[in-house]
Amino acid sequence: MNFNRAGFLTAVTTAGFAASLVLAGCGTQPGGDPAAGSNATVNGRAESMPRLAFLSSSTAAPAAGAASEVPASVVRPASKKHAAPALKTFTFPDGHVSFTYPATWTVRTVVPPAGVPGVEAIVTDGAGNDLLSVGNGFTAGCAGGPVSRRVLDQAPVPGMTSPDGTAPAFGFAAEGYGSGGDVVYVMGLTDPRSLAEGQDVASWCNLVPTGNGGLNTRVLFNDPGFQNRGAAKAWMATGQYAELKALLLSLAYA
Repeated sequence: MNFNRAGFLTAVTTAGFAASLVLAGCGTQPGGDPAAGSNATVNGRAESMPRLAFLSSSTAAPAAGAASEVPASVVRPASKKHAAPALKTFTFPDGHVSFTYPATWTVRTVVPPAGVPGVEAIVTDGAGNDLLSVGNGFTAGCAGGPVSRRVLDQAPVPGMTSPDGTAPAFGFAAEGYGSGGDVVYVMGLTDPRSLAEGQDVASWCNLVPTGNGGLNTRVLFNDPGFQNRGAAKAWMATGQYAELKALLLSLAYA
């Protein structure tokens, strides 16, 4: 269950982060109907690591119209009510950005090549699956084309405010690319404009401005991640989804 994860460190440039953020599909790639994973390198080399393992539908409470199965392996049983896990706090070396995460998970950091600012934190669950990438201190923007978008979940992030006063938001969305209907799933913090629904909206941008540059958040989905939107909604009823969402909502800038 390994794949070459797309790190964004080598793609980051030192160009200033524009005050008016250009929205894009940073790090997303279309696949058939499922979510597309990303392929890239960290520190100039490909890195092989476990996929994000989703709970099977037999252990997830299905949403209305949910598909009969959710792909990938079983992580652990889940129910509609999820006990709050013991938490730890991770703070980036510069002291500005922090988040809380389940005590059974781990966080490791990766630094970009010389001359490129920022630090990437990779969040891994107790089974060794890399679940989430959080990058802090980047100074690049996003660019991308029009998509059709359906927002599956969104929420305000109390601890984050952009320098221009805009409040970044948590989101989980499905985006369609091209006339063939290719769909990708994106989840993380974003500029509120990436939560606009409909046809021909600007593609998802997972980079938001902060006082020390920019914050990049990206859940590391399998390829494929979901067979269809019903399967994605079924995953939203699991403990794994609840924990990832809680982590992203806990992000704070000091």
